[in-house]
Amino acid sequence: MLLRFAAENILSFKDAVEFNTFPSSKSHSHDWHKVKCGHVTALRMSAVYGANGAGKSNLLRCIYLLKQMMLEEKLGDVYFADDLFFKFDAESRMKPSELAIEFFVNESIYYYHIVFTRTQIEQEELYLCEKKDDIPLFVRKGNEISLSPSEISEEDNKTFSDVLTRIVRPDMLLLAFFGKYYPQEFPPIAEAYRWLIDLQVVLPDMKMGYISHYMDSDAEFKDYINSVFPKFQTGIYRLDVKKEVVDIEDAKGDPGLSRAIEAARENPGEPVMFQKNMYSYLSNIVCENDTIFLKSIVTVHRTRDGKDIEMQVMDESDGTRRLIEYLPLLYWILKESRIFIVDEIERSIHPIMIKTIMSRISENTSAKGQIIFTTHESCLLDQSIFRPDEIWFAQKDVEQATQLYPLSDYNVHKTANIENGYLHGRYGAIPFLSNLSDLNW
Repeated sequence: MLLRFAAENILSFKDAVEFNTFPSSKSHSHDWHKVKCGHVTALRMSAVYGANGAGKSNLLRCIYLLKQMMLEEKLGDVYFADDLFFKFDAESRMKPSELAIEFFVNESIYYYHIVFTRTQIEQEELYLCEKKDDIPLFVRKGNEISLSPSEISEEDNKTFSDVLTRIVRPDMLLLAFFGKYYPQEFPPIAEAYRWLIDLQVVLPDMKMGYISHYMDSDAEFKDYINSVFPKFQTGIYRLDVKKEVVDIEDAKGDPGLSRAIEAARENPGEPVMFQKNMYSYLSNIVCENDTIFLKSIVTVHRTRDGKDIEMQVMDESDGTRRLIEYLPLLYWILKESRIFIVDEIERSIHPIMIKTIMSRISENTSAKGQIIFTTHESCLLDQSIFRPDEIWFAQKDVEQATQLYPLSDYNVHKTANIENGYLHGRYGAIPFLSNLSDLNW
């Protein structure tokens, strides 16, 4: 479970701004949304609202950046579209950026904090958070690195720290270094690393590209998909997987397919995303029993006379494709302790559809996962779906810096129509337009 996340001097965040999933003492509905996480309690749903340009997507981009930094290990390998610092303040240009995250996994709470520029790590620390004390697993300040006595004996600490100082360059993340190369020697550190790289962050231009493999390899998942999807009334009767053996000789003329095959051979049983061209939907290349398979989803429509008609996914509407991509999200949130962080969750989907999906997650008292998303869809501002402390707002101040605050900061009666209140500006975080009559509208 993600407990809280903070960002400072990065993108639209100037001073430290925190988002958290802790329940408010003012909110008392939907008790089943609360999850015990060691000595604290967290909420399993959060929706973030705000006007265009308010910075709500930047919150998710910062979380995704932290994950990318873990995956790449070195800052030089991470793609930065621009300088990260807050650009509307002269002093901020001279300061590093900061990110911090607190999370719960396997009965432990971890806190990770990093201070960095585009070229080097200035500070990095990982703590194990217990009820009374925070235990440092490692602390890094400049070139100095120290490990917790619980991780390594005091006698060896100085020697090993000196070695680390020479091995771990200023542009390398210590958490990624331990997680990749010393997972057996430092289990708690490796656990924190795995949690971060397994975090599912879905930005608007991303796709959940392994559905065909999951449907082919997991009968329960496929049955669930085909029990739920027809209820969306898109005209699709069911989803099937087309599984074909790849001719290796034919693949030699396709560089993209050849790379996918090579990657699949390196990790047998693991799917590799493959898109034949811009007009085709994502497929999976998988190596199973030394055979390379191409797995693709097809949609099946049923005519009035009972005849099944197969169609390519790309022939379906953008909204239908988006619904297909959300099916694993819905399944795993209900079945497993996974975390999904989704930007613009309502994109291309009818309001009734997205409200149905969120209601299904909200009403399920046995759901195990957590979902955090940004949205403009006001129909989700419904107290039958969300608690007030699960609704957050993003708004820029006079310095053009993003501020975050929950609906529970307001005195909201349990019968209040929060959608109407939001659209009328009661909680802020909406666009303020100029007088359109001045533009002859």
